[in-house]
Amino acid sequence: MKKVAILSGGKMTSERAVSLCSGRAVFEVLKGQIECELFELAEDCLPRNLDPERYIIFPLIHGEFGEDGQLQRLLEAENFSFAGSDSRASQICMDKGKAKDIAEQLGILTAKFCIYDGQSFEKLWTFGGGPFVIKPNDRGSSIGVTKIYTIDDFLRYQKDWGKGNWIIEPCIIGREITVGILNGHALPVIEIRPRDGFYDYAHKYTTDATEYLVPAPITKSETRNVQNMSEQIFETCGCRDFGRLDFILDGRSKFNFLEINTSPGMTATSLLPKAAAALGIDFATLCRRMINSAFARDQANKVSEAVVATSVSC
Repeated sequence: MKKVAILSGGKMTSERAVSLCSGRAVFEVLKGQIECELFELAEDCLPRNLDPERYIIFPLIHGEFGEDGQLQRLLEAENFSFAGSDSRASQICMDKGKAKDIAEQLGILTAKFCIYDGQSFEKLWTFGGGPFVIKPNDRGSSIGVTKIYTIDDFLRYQKDWGKGNWIIEPCIIGREITVGILNGHALPVIEIRPRDGFYDYAHKYTTDATEYLVPAPITKSETRNVQNMSEQIFETCGCRDFGRLDFILDGRSKFNFLEINTSPGMTATSLLPKAAAALGIDFATLCRRMINSAFARDQANKVSEAVVATSVSC
């Protein structure tokens, strides 16, 4: 049986620390069950001693490189079997605008948006004067999420943005909802309630800064609705194995799709493990289920290769 290589870290980006925590947590729980090894990357490349004949890959690198399709393309080029979405789906979902376009094509409500070029603030008034939410279009972990109420707010923060790929949306007032996906099926819905302010990076990774209600206190009909929407978006984007989708439940009882995360955090405060636990799936079992699909694909590839070899020999 192949070993599992858990990849975490990456270059010194804003999400490196979270990735390292995810990697260590998964390694600690898996090492007593299966043969595995933890790799903490410092560069955007694969470890030199990885061999696709010996390793199945469990990527836990969040954000740039790990979640935008770059890592997945390297793994595919080297014929590694790996957990999580492939390079195409990862690239699509990392671009929040593209994911929102797909949701809209499915008839799922999502706030109108525009991409900010880092140059002028005229685009801010596209939606009628604010308030707005501005966030990176291609990063996760709530990094850089900023609420803008006035032009003075914008000017105060503008120097921190510079040129970049930022998405601007109207600020939707409502309840923050997230839906985990495991092997294509939606897990129990979670409502996220920051104890103050909104669900930014600090609230996400600070113990007791946020209250998590699971299952979310919404109706059965609302639960089925948002779970069905999540499964549709997940499938249409071409995702596989696991993921997490975020929504705002507005004052009209309508779910507004925000984004999809193909490499959810696996830390002590992470949402996918909380959702799984509500179904009685402990952390160790969750980690095994997340990697099992990669083992299944690896076996299927071996069978396919054997069939091809037999056909050629005949």
